[in-house]
Amino acid sequence: DFGLTTYAAGEGLMVLAAARAVADGASLEEAVEIAMDTGGRTHLFAALPTLKYLAMSGRVGHLVAGMATLLDVKPVLTIREGKLDLLERVRTLKRSWERVVALCVETVGERPIERFAMVHANAAREAGQLEGLLREALEVPSEVLIAGLNPGLSVHSGAGMVGAAFTVGK
Repeated sequence: DFGLTTYAAGEGLMVLAAARAVADGASLEEAVEIAMDTGGRTHLFAALPTLKYLAMSGRVGHLVAGMATLLDVKPVLTIREGKLDLLERVRTLKRSWERVVALCVETVGERPIERFAMVHANAAREAGQLEGLLREALEVPSEVLIAGLNPGLSVHSGAGMVGAAFTVGK
């Protein structure tokens, strides 16, 4: 566990790229440039089992969350401009995972994946299952970072959130 979180997964991959560059002899300015370039090529998609916690944090209205619970709607999230953003709402958890896989495949396209991380909130087993689905659909690097959400951030997602963060090649 490298201590990455859903919010910081992109930043964590940026820091790893910068640290690797410095270890290879890059200057501070070059490392910052590499980190910023990596950030622009890093993406995150995650599936949540409920909208309840997003409603509690004020990111989604309580009425919407209540209706979503009744209809078994599962949110798919991404990060835009450094902020957690509700991307889609799909029916059933299985479909939300399928949608995360499809979004990852669409985003990667023909480019190679440089770095890959699985993120989760008290759902390590489920993160492993989603990783398996992603490996079937994509050429995922052999080294995959596994990151559990810390309690301060899991209040926004609740237990059961799983997702993938990755940096694509140029």
